[in-house]
Amino acid sequence: MNIAFNTAATGMMAAQSHAGDAAREAVNNAAKGEDIIQAAVALKKAEAAHSASAMTARIASDMADTLLDITV
Repeated sequence: MNIAFNTAATGMMAAQSHAGDAAREAVNNAAKGEDIIQAAVALKKAEAAHSASAMTARIASDMADTLLDITV
């Protein structure tokens, strides 16, 4: 279960980093009067990746709880 938790946590941190980069790019492009569509798409992809990683962590937690219930 630790591997699943670690993978999910790493995925969430990477997604947060990508979201920050995309937001920064959107602000910079908007300030220059340039297009922000690519940055908005990257932000949505980062949000989806974060959500998927959070769900993986929740499933791993539920599985760990189930295994603990079985062993007790």
